[in-house]
Amino acid sequence: MTTIQEIEKAIEALPLADQIRLYRDLPHLMGRTAEDLDWQQAALKKFFEDESPDDVAYDDL
Repeated sequence: MTTIQEIEKAIEALPLADQIRLYRDLPHLMGRTAEDLDWQQAALKKFFEDESPDDVAYDDL
């Protein structure tokens, strides 16, 4: 089992109140602001939604 899997399992085992606290504090624990993570999430969502017809040229690479 990898470290990330161990972390996921540990989070799943936490009581809901601790999961919520971890969710709230996670940006700080990662050295980021909540706003930074919001912008990153929005950018990733837009990136994966973008289906430009020009992208076909890259499908076979």
